[in-house]
Amino acid sequence: MKNKQITFISISIVLVLTFFTSGVMLSNTGKTEADKVSAEEKHSDFYDVLLVLLDPAARKVINKEYANRSYSFFDAEILEVKRLTGGYSHYDFIVKVKYDTYTGPYNPPQGPITITFHVTTEGVSVVEIQK
Repeated sequence: MKNKQITFISISIVLVLTFFTSGVMLSNTGKTEADKVSAEEKHSDFYDVLLVLLDPAARKVINKEYANRSYSFFDAEILEVKRLTGGYSHYDFIVKVKYDTYTGPYNPPQGPITITFHVTTEGVSVVEIQK
């Protein structure tokens, strides 16, 4: 009788430890995979749509600041999107985007330019340019 109790307790401890360690391992794998973000995951459809909508204003600024430079959507990085007026159905945003500029299609980047946009239902305006 005593041997059955000891065996039952031993098996219970082993099962509890097994479930605990497998739970810890599963939670850690989720965290490390979440930290690894590929370029395809970074450029979601909404991300790309925002870059496309900001493109006319961005090209205008980049062409004014650097006459011969361009950029690609792939090298653009949205740094910040902030709603200025709180609450639902208030469409007043600040969007900060870093563009890696280049001259010619096969040349290396010539330096980033960061543009801060003010986006409303009335349109897009440039608030700040950082070289």
